[in-house]
Amino acid sequence: MSKWVTWLLVGLVAAVGIGVGIDRAVSSPSQEAWPPGPCMVQGIEARCGTFVVPEDRTKPNGRTIGLNVVVLPALSNPARQDGVTYLAGGPGGAATEETANLSEQLTRLNTSRDILLVDQRGTGGSTTRGGDLTQYGTRMAMDDLDAVRAALGYRKLDVIGNSYGATAAQVYLKLHPSSVRTLVLAGATAIDVPFFGPYAINAQRALEQLGKLCASQRPCRKAFPLWERQFGRLVKNWNAHPVHGMTGDQLASIVHVMLLDLGTAVSIPLVVSQAAEGDFTRLEDFGPGDLDVDVGRTSLSIWCNEPWTGLDARGPWGTDFDGYTTAKIAAFRKGCASIPKRLEPSSPWTLPASSPVPVLALVGGADPQDPVTNVANVKQHFPDSRTVIFPRIAHELGIGGCAGEMMADFVERRTTVGLDTTHCEGAVMVPPFELND
Repeated sequence: MSKWVTWLLVGLVAAVGIGVGIDRAVSSPSQEAWPPGPCMVQGIEARCGTFVVPEDRTKPNGRTIGLNVVVLPALSNPARQDGVTYLAGGPGGAATEETANLSEQLTRLNTSRDILLVDQRGTGGSTTRGGDLTQYGTRMAMDDLDAVRAALGYRKLDVIGNSYGATAAQVYLKLHPSSVRTLVLAGATAIDVPFFGPYAINAQRALEQLGKLCASQRPCRKAFPLWERQFGRLVKNWNAHPVHGMTGDQLASIVHVMLLDLGTAVSIPLVVSQAAEGDFTRLEDFGPGDLDVDVGRTSLSIWCNEPWTGLDARGPWGTDFDGYTTAKIAAFRKGCASIPKRLEPSSPWTLPASSPVPVLALVGGADPQDPVTNVANVKQHFPDSRTVIFPRIAHELGIGGCAGEMMADFVERRTTVGLDTTHCEGAVMVPPFELND
């Protein structure tokens, strides 16, 4: 079913990140030198280097971290004085591991601007053994990014943040407002909206949208007339009496993961209907879900200590995803028991009262975790902002193709005023629902 992803926004080569997972890709090589020198990364000509920063900036003579830095030089010469940087999802994703995809997706931006990729401390080529986990957080990483920016001589950065990367981008703006020229938030939640607060409600809304989409297509409506009710009953019944070694919360977890991508979401009615009849073949094809919180300790340091995660959220929310959400929060909190605590100042975790920085927010209309309601207050804080919704797309957006053209126009114009947001109208092609053989 992954083939359908390539249909979503015409030329969106790869989906880039999920807010509650870790992006995995092939590691990029790094040249142990500064300034960056010529190198090849995933078959792409680039410049690579290792930029050394203090692990704890209050201890400049203490332990250091070598940040893996890759620069895709502008295709034209001379390059603009502002660079474009991409912040990966996760937390746990490494920007340089997406070099090949980004080189293709950001070609137009790369024409006159360098693309700057920095592996966030604790990820990719910026990992280190041991160390003080209290120093591995979003704030510290965004200070790292600004230090790299200054060292490379970019006056400002055009910042693109995806999923958790969009959270990091907002923190970068709060900590270094004079360093941000434009801001693109893809699949984002505003930093003052706790991620897990509306998590169950967002998932239920996405499931209901999928139900309406199925009902609008005669083959799906005819084949699976009761699948939404069946799902609710299965969750309740399996939590009381697990079936096939699975609880209802585990079933909800699998369905939630499937909802993140339209290419897999179209299989949900079949999976649920078959499970209700005791056939678990297709259900097993979609893996164990995400209740097993499989993230590294540096990622946990972010999840456990930063207010954006909303790990203090409590139900009930009145949805079929209540138990799953509660169980997922509990899994994170269990992992947090072994993570050192750190105090977070409140300022970086609130949006600015009013910022002149232009903001373009790209939102999947069927995103079960970062829907448009999670960025509803952006306009209030960024007068020069525009939210573009891609109907029926879930969390797996992508930033190339028609979306890349829109972003390039936005960065070039440095305003959303008069921005043409019709690039992707009619580009979303909904794959057919999977039916019984």
